[in-house]
This record gives sequence, structure tokens and C-alpha cells, in this order.
Amino acid sequence: GEGGQNTYLGNPGGLVLHFPEDKTLYHMGDTDIFSDMALINELHEPKIGIVPIGDRFTMGGAVAALACRRFFKFDTVVPCHFGTFPMIDPTADKFEAGLEGSGIKVALPKIGETITI
Repeated sequence: GEGGQNTYLGNPGGLVLHFPEDKTLYHMGDTDIFSDMALINELHEPKIGIVPIGDRFTMGGAVAALACRRFFKFDTVVPCHFGTFPMIDPTADKFEAGLEGSGIKVALPKIGETITI
């Protein structure tokens, strides 16, 4: 934390949604990287991830990309929780760079845009 102080921000929280045709989505919520992401992947095998990348209250882009590469076998990820107010990362650039060559598609909708995955 700031000034060298640690701040406890609570347990990681997210949700797993199972859809017809064996499509499973994991919305990571407001979280940082944690090792039990591997267990979530093992139990649910999500192919779509909604990943926080803002780097203030959540993972930053580089760490979020590491989490996706190390713990999951996503086909597609949608970054979230960035570019909404000044103190968080304004773009998904670090996240996209961290996923280059991974085979994971980054879906980056514009505000108000609907996407189909």
C-alpha cells in the first residue's frame, strides 16, 4: 500500500456462470491474482474471462495477463475495471501486450457496445 502500509481489502470474489452448449464464463470481480484461480479453472474450465485490469483496486494489466496465462485456458477475455476514473489505468495496453502470442483473444468493446462471444 501507499507509504509502505499494507491494507487488507477482503477475500477475492467473483462468479462462474455456466451457459448452454458448454460455455462457461468466469467474472473475476474486483480481485488480484491468487493461486486458487487454478482450482477455479480445474473445477469449471471457463473459456471466457472477464478480467479486472485497473491496477489500483484490482490486478494491473501485466499481472492480469499473467493470471490468464498461468491459471486458465481461456479462449476469450474481456478486460474490465479500467479507464473509468483518473486513479486507475486508462487503457488495456499492458494487458493486451501481456497476452500477445498466447492464443487468447482479447475482446475490447467500446462503452455502450454489445459484443457476442
